[in-house]
Amino acid sequence: MRQKENFNNAADVFYVICRLFIGLFFFITGFNKLFDPIFQGYMLKTISSLGFSSPQLMANFVAFNEMIWGLFLLIGLFTRFSALSLIIIMLVALFSKDIHSIPIELIPIDPKTPSRAMDRFTWLTYFFFLPQVLYIMLLGLFSLYGYKAFGVDRFIGKKKNHFR
Repeated sequence: MRQKENFNNAADVFYVICRLFIGLFFFITGFNKLFDPIFQGYMLKTISSLGFSSPQLMANFVAFNEMIWGLFLLIGLFTRFSALSLIIIMLVALFSKDIHSIPIELIPIDPKTPSRAMDRFTWLTYFFFLPQVLYIMLLGLFSLYGYKAFGVDRFIGKKKNHFR
């Protein structure tokens, strides 16, 4: 069934704006990691520190995928698959690198107060502050609802219906 392309409410407009901005974000970050020497170095250092074999190949592979799937999300092409692909990239980044940035103890500002171990709720607070968590949640919405409006998927849907 082909998706209607119209906006029923402000939520639909906001949804499309989020899809466009998140797609643009991934396109730009992937592009920079592929073509900007500073970002290339940062990406290579990150991949190398994680112990991946062939770090240069892996850095280019991840950056290329971020760029391509971000572009596809931006233009609304294979929106659901693009979002799922970016979710995989974010999950790998989250569990291989960023989740380890959460501290294991709380160190107070006042040096006279002793530090204490991190409780579960505080750990969750730090976890939800990680940007990858928000990206995964938004990408999950895009993978469920598709392009909504302003997307190349609209024309693909028309072409499929035309041949039935």
